[in-house]
Amino acid sequence: MTSAIWKKTLAAAGMALLASTAGVMAAAGEPEKELVVYASHPSEMVDFFTQEFGKKYDIRVTTVKAGTGELLNRIRAEKDRPGSDVLWGGFADTGASAPELFEPYQSPELANIEPAMIDKKGYNTPFAASLMVLMANREQVKPEDAPKKWTDLTDAKWHGKIVHADPSKSSSSLAALNTWLMIYGRGDEAWKIVEDMTVNMNIVLKSSLVFQQVGRGEYPLGVTYEEAAFNYVLADTADIIYPEDGTLAQPEGMFLVKGSTNPNAAKLFADYILSEEAQLKLVEHFPGRRPTRKGVQNHPRMKPLSEIKIIDYDSDWASAERADILAKMQKIIVKTQ
Repeated sequence: MTSAIWKKTLAAAGMALLASTAGVMAAAGEPEKELVVYASHPSEMVDFFTQEFGKKYDIRVTTVKAGTGELLNRIRAEKDRPGSDVLWGGFADTGASAPELFEPYQSPELANIEPAMIDKKGYNTPFAASLMVLMANREQVKPEDAPKKWTDLTDAKWHGKIVHADPSKSSSSLAALNTWLMIYGRGDEAWKIVEDMTVNMNIVLKSSLVFQQVGRGEYPLGVTYEEAAFNYVLADTADIIYPEDGTLAQPEGMFLVKGSTNPNAAKLFADYILSEEAQLKLVEHFPGRRPTRKGVQNHPRMKPLSEIKIIDYDSDWASAERADILAKMQKIIVKTQ
């Protein structure tokens, strides 16, 4: 073998090794050296993974944090000159509800993700699964007095004792609203139940206020997402109630912005958060999050999905009816608050 051929063979072998050890980079193509992430997920998790990603691939990551609704409006306003590469927030239907803003992306890592978590429309990178739950302050709500169903929140004894975020500001709150509507039939009767619950609620502008205020004992009950409540379960200050009438188990959202400045870096980030490395770190550092990758186990104190009533969440309907649902809910909020 000539020296030139030998050098080419070594180079090819080196490239193959590089692809196997940094496969997600190869899958995404040559990434840009910058990435802008608009994020509505908890700040600690966003900071952890963007910093880990930045160090691993020598990419400078800038984050902008706000509620999902606010970030969607910002991305829409920037449509002709996108200021972000990724929206990291919301649920699968968030991306499908605005196809003019996001690019579908089929990460090669999806082959290792639980099939039920994969977005059939192709917009979402399903890095974690989330459930909507009731969080109860342990000192203020005894198990025998706790609500068992969502409809129990209509009881007058809970008036002024429930905190919930505005669905127009919080994707998790919108997911809860959609869950109630799906359980109770989506029609006038369902909306009457929603209104009766809202009468007893204090509606706040940020989803983080819900678990913080219940955790501090400012409210006995809150409607929140499982991971936020689970941190207080680990601290022995709160309990999680999985309503008997059902809840959703939906992949949380991460979407690639259409026409962004750094599309390859965005794809690489999507591949990274689905990787085994990132999914194991998700469980280690953020134990209330349910990983979506096959073979990666939940925190042992998390209730198995087999013991929770999970509804058949209609993402297509949630996407198509999003604007109408939010408009109706805003009328209820104005009427009841």
